[in-house]
Order: sequence, then structure tokens, then C-alpha cells
Amino acid sequence: MWVTLTYVSLWQVRVVGARLSRQFPGWLVPKPFRVLPPPESEYVGVWDVPPATARDRLAECGFSQMIRAYLHAYERDGKVLYEVASCSYRPGGTFGRWQLHVRLFPTPEGTTDVWCHWELNPNVAPLAHLRQEGYDPEDGERRLRELLDDVSFE
Repeated sequence: MWVTLTYVSLWQVRVVGARLSRQFPGWLVPKPFRVLPPPESEYVGVWDVPPATARDRLAECGFSQMIRAYLHAYERDGKVLYEVASCSYRPGGTFGRWQLHVRLFPTPEGTTDVWCHWELNPNVAPLAHLRQEGYDPEDGERRLRELLDDVSFE
């Protein structure tokens, strides 16, 4: 596994997992491994940069790629668009109480769809996190816009 992650990014591992998961009927796939559409309430807009640039910019702002998060994809014009980043920003550090969770998806035009929410950190409060206590897409968007104050989302 470590050798694989040395040459392959976490987001690429997650895309392969999502594609594999979608090959099976939902009832055969345990919920943590099912591919879900992102909640509409989390949609921020289109960032006019390619996903690789968006990932790099989030990393510059202190975001980390997450392996432990639900897999997401959605269809647009008959094509499945898989999440190409699931990142968290934890102002209090790895064991801080809260996190900003951002998901990036490629668009057919080569730009990036952005989805996000504010939530409890699963490292600190795993059960409360799963119950979505404190889950807040609006606060997530506000915080993301503050961190990326020079970016406008279409």
C-alpha cells in the first residue's frame, strides 16, 4: 500500500475505488463504500481553474487530502463525473474539533465544480460526525470564500 501511495495520489485511489464500487448493485456494497451524489446544499459553484490547480491551491491553504470519506460522483449530460479531491482544512490541527470539508469535481469544460461543508472532525467526534451534528454547508461556503478571498466561483 505505501509503495502505491508513493506514486499515486489519494484522490486517484479514491476514483479507482468509486469506479469499482459503481460496478456492483448498491445493496451489495456496504454504505461506507457506496458512491453517492454530493448533497445539493453543498454546491458552491465553478472555480475557473483545472482540478489539479484547485488541488494545489487548497494544499497551499493548509488543506489535506482525505482517504476516509464517502465516495462521490454525479452525472452530467450522461457522463459520470467522479470526485477528484476530498480535502479537509482543520483550523485546530489534526485533532481540532472542526473541519472544512471540500470536494472537487472536473467539469467537461476543464474547470472545477466545488462542493463543501463545515462539520465535526471525525478524528475527534466520530459518532457525532456520522450523525452530522454541527454539519453546516452555508458556514462551510463562507469559510471557504474567506480562505480563498481572491477566488470567485461562478
